[in-house]
Amino acid sequence: MDTEHPAPPTGAAATGHDQDPPDPRRWRLLVFVALAQFMVLLDTTVVNLALPAIQTDLAASATATEWFLTGYILCFGGLMLLGGRTADRWGRRRTFLLGAALFTAASLLCALADGAGLLIAARALQGCGAAFLSPAAMSLVTTTFPHGRERTTALAVWAALAGLGGTLGVVAGGLITDTLSWRWIFYINLPFGLAAVTGVLLLTSGRREPATPGSRPDALGALTVTTGLAALVYALVNIQDHGWDSTAYVIAPALAAAALLTTFTVVELRAADPLMPMRMFATRSLTTAAVGRVLTSAVQAAVLFLSSYYLQRTLGYSTLKSGFAFLPLGVAAIAVTAPATRVMHRLGPRPVYLAGAAGSVLGLLLLTAAPQHGHYLPHILPALLVLGVAMQCCGIPVNVHGVSDIPEHQQGIASGVLVSAFQIGASLGLATVATSALSRTTAQLSQGTAPAAAWLDGLHLGFWITTGIAVLNLINAALGLPGRQPATDTARAPQAA
Repeated sequence: MDTEHPAPPTGAAATGHDQDPPDPRRWRLLVFVALAQFMVLLDTTVVNLALPAIQTDLAASATATEWFLTGYILCFGGLMLLGGRTADRWGRRRTFLLGAALFTAASLLCALADGAGLLIAARALQGCGAAFLSPAAMSLVTTTFPHGRERTTALAVWAALAGLGGTLGVVAGGLITDTLSWRWIFYINLPFGLAAVTGVLLLTSGRREPATPGSRPDALGALTVTTGLAALVYALVNIQDHGWDSTAYVIAPALAAAALLTTFTVVELRAADPLMPMRMFATRSLTTAAVGRVLTSAVQAAVLFLSSYYLQRTLGYSTLKSGFAFLPLGVAAIAVTAPATRVMHRLGPRPVYLAGAAGSVLGLLLLTAAPQHGHYLPHILPALLVLGVAMQCCGIPVNVHGVSDIPEHQQGIASGVLVSAFQIGASLGLATVATSALSRTTAQLSQGTAPAAAWLDGLHLGFWITTGIAVLNLINAALGLPGRQPATDTARAPQAA
């Protein structure tokens, strides 16, 4: 498998798989790189239901507890562009192995953490490892499989296994926390990480990965985008405790975020070898897919957070019962993968994305009506089934469409853009929705409202905000994707240089 080589010239040379025979080990390699992505997304969701137990055990504040999630997501998303660029320049295999090793080691630190500060730091280190692992893994898939039906199928399998990771994460979070300890939600990453590293080493052994001569990482770009996003999320999560008008905790960080992200744009426009080549966004497919990933991930993160708190705080579910309550969401996502892929083969990504975006709006509208004394079967299950199908129908098309017009030597950075967009959307979406919901709940409690009712009021606000995000996703699907040929045809078209 010759997945690593110096950047080729434009034109036909950029589509090496049109000339080289497919690697016979590509499906086995898919299993191991998908296993690594499974591990990353398992860890992203497994923490959600364990948060109350972690908060109690470590005596953490509400803000610190939120940073157990956002610290990981922020480093994951903020360094993703650097990870994708490193995969293109340094080698996808090397970058994957570095990220997987770092993620696995950080998981052990999380399991051993004896304080909130150490856990936040270890979670941030996990995010750094994931930022190198995930785009390298995705670009290994997109450069190993031939254009057309095989690549679309491989990315659909990738999405299905990722969805399984997210689903099992929610269930495992409840099961492990109730039966063992929250620390075991991090210990379980160790065998997954070791298996992924071993498999990729064996299946890519003997292959040279020459780095591009003279290339250097865009450290300034990585620093400004990561610190800019960190400042923005810091401002958002502090609104709950300090209010919108707090100069030190909200206004100043927000202004710093604006300045840093503006600096990042200027740096990228002037850099000889930028972290994010801005000309790539002239490719409509990548821009539409990146926006779709931001909005879809914001909806997913918000739904998991809000629904988890609705089940536990309003309906009084245990952690374990809440975990199993989410199982139908993941089952629905996996079940729709094959039919959605067949539709894409015949009609292209647009109708699948439109159906998914419309379905997410419907599912959220159902959740906005969830009552205080509700029941799972009539009030929660239908929404979870609809959202499981909808989120998968949003995710698969943008993955395939986003890389369809990108030359092979830029697949790493394109994959980094898409995975980064997903994590940035999750980070900002979670911070915005969680802050709004918790602020409303706090206000209601201060007025003497019963806890269950106060939580419900805040969660309803969160669901309405998330519905608005889902509507934006529907608009992006309708306007961003033109009518196209089936995916098997468009994927064979010459790629943009």
